[in-house]
Amino acid sequence: MGHSKTNRSGVDKVEKELFSLIPEEELGKRMTDEVEPYLQGICRKGRFGEGNALSYELFLLPDSRATVVFSHGFVEAGCKYHELIYYFLQAGYSCAILDHRGHGESVREGADPNVIHVEHFDQYVEDFHAFVHEIVFPAAKGPYYLYGHSMGGCIAARYLEEYPQDFERAVLNAPMLGIQMGGIPQWAAILICNVNIWLKKGNRRLFFHKDFNPDATFEEDCATSRARFEYYHGLRRSDKNLQTSSASYVWVKESILAGRKACALASKIQIPVLMFQAGDDTLVTPKPQQKFVAALTRGQLVKITGSKHEIYRSGNQVLEKYLNILFSFYSA
Repeated sequence: MGHSKTNRSGVDKVEKELFSLIPEEELGKRMTDEVEPYLQGICRKGRFGEGNALSYELFLLPDSRATVVFSHGFVEAGCKYHELIYYFLQAGYSCAILDHRGHGESVREGADPNVIHVEHFDQYVEDFHAFVHEIVFPAAKGPYYLYGHSMGGCIAARYLEEYPQDFERAVLNAPMLGIQMGGIPQWAAILICNVNIWLKKGNRRLFFHKDFNPDATFEEDCATSRARFEYYHGLRRSDKNLQTSSASYVWVKESILAGRKACALASKIQIPVLMFQAGDDTLVTPKPQQKFVAALTRGQLVKITGSKHEIYRSGNQVLEKYLNILFSFYSA
């Protein structure tokens, strides 16, 4: 695994023996027989917000070294992070994760439950702020750290810009600051979205997005661990709440603009930020990520070679190095 660095933030010292990865050949069985029962035994699951619209999970340790709040990616859900949360718990961190609106067990905004739709991207930021202040802070011990992946990384970046005092450190994992649009320039994508919004089709499925495919293959997935792909895809097949698959025209426009805004306001963030960039990412673009880190006063960029977009679902050889860097940063 190679990596490049910008603006050092204390990531060099690797703290070992914090966690023990599950062998990939045993992953499915051990997740079912050991990890999920353990997590269910300590999980505090609940709902909050207007009409109890948003679902969350807390995994609290009585003597935790810190609490990490997770912000998941597009068409994901909190349960996708259970293996990762298990390693965080091993390392001594309490964890909290919210199903963003339109995802998992949280409320859907559009008519089609499989299409992600929000009227304004900052709805995610305000939901997350309410989660942090109403649920996490009263229940979990500080210090508080942030972990955001992809869409959740863009939400996390915007959160840090709007509420700079809430977290002491943050990890942005392949954040969605620029979206790969299948060769369509962003200006053209926004034009297409504006036309459909004008035609009152703003909450409809983006024209080249498709419904959930129960027969999707590992080769087309964003993970580089077949075992991790097969385990979570099995969960998706059996749970309709996990079958979100597409974006609305409004969501696409709002997300493009949110990524631009995050980059424009990055200098407002004063805490240490570690950004991971996937070496073989086909979903988000690298240049906005580099622009964002360059604007930070205490930022660092680490490129993970041999990984696709979902670095946290890499094979064990890459994942172990990734987690060592991550935990070293949080404990610096």
